[in-house]
Amino acid sequence: MKTHRMAKSSRCIVVMLIAISMGLTMIPPASTLANDQVSDTNSSDDTGMKVASWALTVPYCATKAAFAVAGSVVGGLGYALSGGDSRTAESVWTTSVYGTYILRPAHLRGEEPIHFLGTPEDRSS
Repeated sequence: MKTHRMAKSSRCIVVMLIAISMGLTMIPPASTLANDQVSDTNSSDDTGMKVASWALTVPYCATKAAFAVAGSVVGGLGYALSGGDSRTAESVWTTSVYGTYILRPAHLRGEEPIHFLGTPEDRSS
């Protein structure tokens, strides 16, 4: 009974830590906040796009992060099973780990592309 209760509380703590860490990644830097307060282009449409991008980022980022973790594991297995060929692992890691994690209003407007899968160009920047 006691181990069941500890396992349940451990899961609860892990879920809370994940939620807190995801919430912290959603806070924009102070310079962005300062620019928003100075600009006169804060229309209701702009605010709606910001809210929509935040609301869509939460499930998208969780999905992308899970994909990246799974890709990291698969890349590690690929490295081990290929006899230590780092190119095999890097191709899996580049595809799964790199890419877009945060959806910004520019992504929703179609001004910037959303890359769920990473490319070698993402890695060089």
